[in-house]
Amino acid sequence: MTSESSDRSDTIQSVAMALQVLETLANANGDMGVTALASALGTTKSRIHRHLRNLVALGYISQSEQTERYRIGARLIALGRAASGSADFTSVAMPHMRTLRDVTGQAVSLGQVEKNGIRILNTLNGTMQIEVGVRPGSLLRFHNSAQGKVALASMPAERREALIPDPIVPSTEFTITDRAALARHISEVADQGWATAPNETMLGLNALACPIFNADGEAVITIAIVSLTQYIGTPPDPAQIEAVRTAAAHISAELGYAA
Repeated sequence: MTSESSDRSDTIQSVAMALQVLETLANANGDMGVTALASALGTTKSRIHRHLRNLVALGYISQSEQTERYRIGARLIALGRAASGSADFTSVAMPHMRTLRDVTGQAVSLGQVEKNGIRILNTLNGTMQIEVGVRPGSLLRFHNSAQGKVALASMPAERREALIPDPIVPSTEFTITDRAALARHISEVADQGWATAPNETMLGLNALACPIFNADGEAVITIAIVSLTQYIGTPPDPAQIEAVRTAAAHISAELGYAA
């Protein structure tokens, strides 16, 4: 091996180790010390310490003066926010939307959380003989759509209250119009991480939705399968729930979210 190729290999390994340090700190539940980092990455404390010094100097991580432990720094947080903010949601989500459509056979919709509801960004037709879906550009309400419910469930309680209309005007006889009942329902959605809205927006229509989070842990978009109530039941098939959850988790990860 030539000196030039050896230097290149050392550089690649050094960059890889620095990235692994950043990923480990970003996914940690709290601050980490040198020993814990070395153990997690299967290397020596002296090697880790060299990378930590460089990353602190660059502002990507910070060190506590009291505990001497490390955490992600302001520069890395700002970088994650910039990447998340500039992301084209549709292009990031489309491969996972296709997989979800192929796994479930149902139409798939991607919606962005706005102040008045969920704006549908894009849809994929299902493989069923009868086509059911939501047109791009449509605005779904928070209180009577699966996509809106998972968005509400991901918000602080005070923000939820401000977004629920008073009075609640029903779209169908199945729309939940009692605010207390809706609040209890949204709490259940928050616990389970998914929502449906059988017959609530339109008779015969149902959707199964999960939230998608950005690097700040904010639910910025939603993903859902949409079909007739006979194909998305109450409760839905566990395989359908898992498929939508998986798609949402993969897209969230690409937007920088660390669960």
